[in-house]
Amino acid sequence: MGIVFRASDEQAKRSVALKVLSPELGLTPRAAERFKREGRMVAELEHPNIVPVYRVGQIGGILFIAMKFVEGRSLDEILDTQGPLPVPAIVLVLRAAARALVFAHERSIIHRDVKAANILIDHDGRVMVSDFGVALRASDITLTTDGAVIGTPGYMSPEQCAGQRATPQGDHYSLGMVAFEMVTGTLPFQADTLAGIMHHHFFTPLPDIRVARDDLPPQLAQIIERLSAKKPADRYPTTRDLLTELESLPLEPAARREAEQLLRRLAKGDAVAAVTTRSLPALPDSPTLQFDAARKPRPRRWVSWKQRAWAGVASAVVVLGLAGWVVFRPAVTAGNASLAGGARQDSGRAVLSPVVPAPARPRPAATGLLRLLTTPSDAEIRIDGQARGSGAVLDLPVVPGNRRLQIRARGYITFDTTITVTADSTISLGRITLRVPEQRP
Repeated sequence: MGIVFRASDEQAKRSVALKVLSPELGLTPRAAERFKREGRMVAELEHPNIVPVYRVGQIGGILFIAMKFVEGRSLDEILDTQGPLPVPAIVLVLRAAARALVFAHERSIIHRDVKAANILIDHDGRVMVSDFGVALRASDITLTTDGAVIGTPGYMSPEQCAGQRATPQGDHYSLGMVAFEMVTGTLPFQADTLAGIMHHHFFTPLPDIRVARDDLPPQLAQIIERLSAKKPADRYPTTRDLLTELESLPLEPAARREAEQLLRRLAKGDAVAAVTTRSLPALPDSPTLQFDAARKPRPRRWVSWKQRAWAGVASAVVVLGLAGWVVFRPAVTAGNASLAGGARQDSGRAVLSPVVPAPARPRPAATGLLRLLTTPSDAEIRIDGQARGSGAVLDLPVVPGNRRLQIRARGYITFDTTITVTADSTISLGRITLRVPEQRP
């Protein structure tokens, strides 16, 4: 949803993590105002396990968030390099994250984007949750020109995938995905397509996490399974109930000290002994569904998430630099911030040459949705002769009717077919692999 830069606040004389939201998100004016209003609420979240946000504002049409710069690493970065964590370290991370969520939930603030990249560990071993209240509702985001929005769905609860109202139990589910990832080194639900991942969240039982580790305490396994329940009512009634159960897990003083030392070393990038795990059984295949007028699914409001870089961000950095920020470089890419989030509204300072992005195109009132994954990943997708995007997982809004779909890439045979699109329906094509021409002798 944004790119995070390390910057210097010249007025406060401190380093900050400056997150610039992409103009391509096409935020409605109402969404932008709610974003800033929630920023004022999040600024009140003063808690040792929550990364403070110093300022949320808008300059020249560019939304930005100024957060504390955390010297350390994100849990996502640690898991990428280290793999699964020892049980005592997992317990410490879960307790800290739960304390942060208790503090927020009891003030009616739902995170909505709990994931490993939003859990940070500083050089002192302190665990902090970032980006509180910053994850916007899908209904507040208009699709970009090619129909893609930014992020990853691996942590989203079934109800969040369905576009339902955010609740504390949605954060519980996401934390369950994080816990599973810390135990096994991988997320439980993965697939080649966005539709496949969503199908697993809705229907596939959580893999038996006990299979992966002999050292996993039964009580911790039960907590993870309850967090990851498909129905919100089967999770914890309150986050304080969750914290109480986490704090009841036995953790000897010596094991705690060792885990704290381990987190400090991991936050500094030190190598530590790897944890051995066993492979989990393969997930069942998620079906690829074809929808037509006779079988029309309920429209869903969730959006696909995918990392991008945008030219608009460069303009935003220029604007913010003129406004009194000294921006050094991208600290991390979108969704991988080891920096962080919460907020005080700032109307912005005087700007010499504000760069105002062109207004995003509104999504047509009645469209169908084309969902597909291409190989090679840089293949160009054309609908009725017009370029609509390239590669990876795409969700494209398409005007109803008979449409010519072409997928092409240099050195491959063009995929050329006709699809019938109906309003408020989804055509899921799954993975389309382009063929290489046969070599003639």
